[in-house]
Amino acid sequence: MTITPGGCRDLRKYLNDEKVADAFSKLVSGGKYGYRTVIEKKAEEKRCKKCNFLLEGNEKFCPECGTKTEWQVEKEKPVVVLTAEELEQKFKAGEKESEILAYMRDVLKIPEITAFELISKWRKEMSKKEEEQPINLEQFKG
Repeated sequence: MTITPGGCRDLRKYLNDEKVADAFSKLVSGGKYGYRTVIEKKAEEKRCKKCNFLLEGNEKFCPECGTKTEWQVEKEKPVVVLTAEELEQKFKAGEKESEILAYMRDVLKIPEITAFELISKWRKEMSKKEEEQPINLEQFKG
């Protein structure tokens, strides 16, 4: 179960479900069946960034000016894959746990349970280092 920042359940994964649409239309129509609330998603026109030519959406280059399309540029971007050691360094440097977990899950395709185990291992290592620091008694001499 995912929770939104406001503390409520995140129900976005259920939005495309037909049962949810039926229940919503019943609520909106005052309990009457048969009425259907139509919510249309705005179709976004794909245009060339340089010349503003209307594109179909499957071109690699603009037929008007020859500029690479946005989606072609995105496809050509290199994907940087971090190693476990690099992720550990980022974690210990203070990067957000949620970002590291998302990276492990989405980019590296590591199962969530494994990612949580890695992070808890790193957290334990950090707490051990804090405990091992000896107390310098000389700082208390007056």
